[in-house]
Amino acid sequence: MLAYLPSALSLLVLLALWVVVLRADHRGSLKLEFRAPRRQARPPVVEPRPPRGTRGPMAWALVKWVLLAVLLAAATGCGLYWLLGRPALPVITAFTTAELLDLLKIGLAVVGGLGGVVALAVGYRKQQLSEAAHVIATRQEQRERTKFFNERYGQAAEQLGHDSFAVRLAGVYAMVGLADDWPEQRQICVDVLCGYLRTPYPAEDRTEREVRQEIINTLLDRVWERGWDSETVRMDFRGVEFEDLDLSNRVFQGNFTFDGATFHGARANFSNARFTGGISFRGARFTAAVTSFVEVSAKGATLDFSEAEFTGELLDFSTAELTRSTVDLTGAVVRGTTIRFYQVLVRVGTIALDAAELQRSTVDFSMVNLMKPRKRRDEWAAIGLRAVEAEDCVFRFGGSRFTEAEIRLADGRFTGCSVEADGVAASGLRVTAEGAEPAGFVEALRRMKNAGSPQAPGVPAEPQ
Repeated sequence: MLAYLPSALSLLVLLALWVVVLRADHRGSLKLEFRAPRRQARPPVVEPRPPRGTRGPMAWALVKWVLLAVLLAAATGCGLYWLLGRPALPVITAFTTAELLDLLKIGLAVVGGLGGVVALAVGYRKQQLSEAAHVIATRQEQRERTKFFNERYGQAAEQLGHDSFAVRLAGVYAMVGLADDWPEQRQICVDVLCGYLRTPYPAEDRTEREVRQEIINTLLDRVWERGWDSETVRMDFRGVEFEDLDLSNRVFQGNFTFDGATFHGARANFSNARFTGGISFRGARFTAAVTSFVEVSAKGATLDFSEAEFTGELLDFSTAELTRSTVDLTGAVVRGTTIRFYQVLVRVGTIALDAAELQRSTVDFSMVNLMKPRKRRDEWAAIGLRAVEAEDCVFRFGGSRFTEAEIRLADGRFTGCSVEADGVAASGLRVTAEGAEPAGFVEALRRMKNAGSPQAPGVPAEPQ
C-alpha cells in the first residue's frame, strides 16, 4: 500500500488545483455579471451577458484544460487498476524491447492526446472571444441607438417650447414619430405631449388651439392605426383646457382620462365616436355652448361624467346606441342645460343621473328605447334618478318605449318639476320610487307603466 501513496497524493493535489481553477473562473464571471441598480424614471435597455471565461490570459485557459485532461486520465487509470483487482506491477527490467516500444507508442499517444486537448482548448477559447466581441458590438449598437433616440427626444422637446406655431407643430410630429420608433419609452413621449396640454392656455395665441388639437388627433390615430397597445399606453388628459375640441368620428379603444378638464368654446364635439373601453370625465367642466355625443356607439363601455359640471346650453346624446354600457352622470351639477337623449337605444345599459343636482334644466328622454334581450333575465335597461336634487326642471318621455326596463327614483327630490309623457309605450316597466317626492311627480311616472305594449318600427332587432 505504501507504494501507491505517491500516486494517491498526486491525485489529491490535482483535485485541489482543479477546484482552485474553477473558483477563480467563477469569481471572474461574477465580475462580468454585475449590474448597477435600475432607475425608475428611465429603465435602461437590457444588455446581453458576456460569456463566462472570456477574461484572463490564454496560457491560464490552457493550463486549466490540460489539468482537466490529466485528472481524467489519472482517474481512468486508477479506476481500471481497481477493477482489475490491483495486480502487481512489474519492474522495468522485466520488459522486453518490443514491450518497451509499445510503451513508447502509448506515451506518444498520450502526448498527442494532450496536444489535441490543447487544440480544443484554443478553439473553444477563440469561440468564447468571438461571442464576447459580438456581445460588445451589440451593446455598443444599443448605446448608440439610445443616444440617437435621446438626441431626437431633446430636439422634439425643444421644438415644443418654441414661440413659432410651425416649430411647435413640427415638435408634435417629431415626438409622436419618436414614440413610434421607441417602444421602450413610448409612455414617456405620450406623457410629454399630455403634459404640454396641461400648460396654461394662451388666450392671445389663436394658433395654440390647432397645436393642441393636433396632439390629440395624432395620439388617437396612433392607437387605432398603428396598433399601439391601449392597455399599457395611458392617454392622460387630466386638467387640460380644451377650446372647440373636435374628436368626432374617433375610436376610443382602451382607457382615456379627461378628469378635471375644461371644455369651452362654441362646441365640444364627440359625435359619431365609438367607445369600446372606458372614458372618464370625472369632475370635468363643460362650459361650451354645445357638447355633442350625437350618434355615438358604446359597447361594453362606461362614459363617466360623475361630479362633472355642465353650464352650457346643450349636452346632446341623440340617436346614440348603448349596448351593455353606461352613461354615468352621478353627482353631476347641471345648471340651465338641456340634456338630450332623443332616440337613444339602450340594450342592457344604464343612463344614471343619481345624486345629480339639476337647476332650471331639461332632461329629454323623448323617443328613447330601453330594452333587454329575452335571454338576459337578470339584466335590465334602466334610467337612474335616485337621490336627485332637481329644481324647476322638465323631464320629457314623449314617444319613449320601455321593454323590461326600470326607472329608479328612490329618495329623489323634484321640486317644481314637471313630466311630459305623451305617447309612451311600455311592457314590463318598473318604477321604484321609495322616498321620492313630490307625490304628483312620482305618480306621473308611475302612470307610464300602464301604457300600451311598445311597437317600435325601425328599431334594430334584439340581440339573442
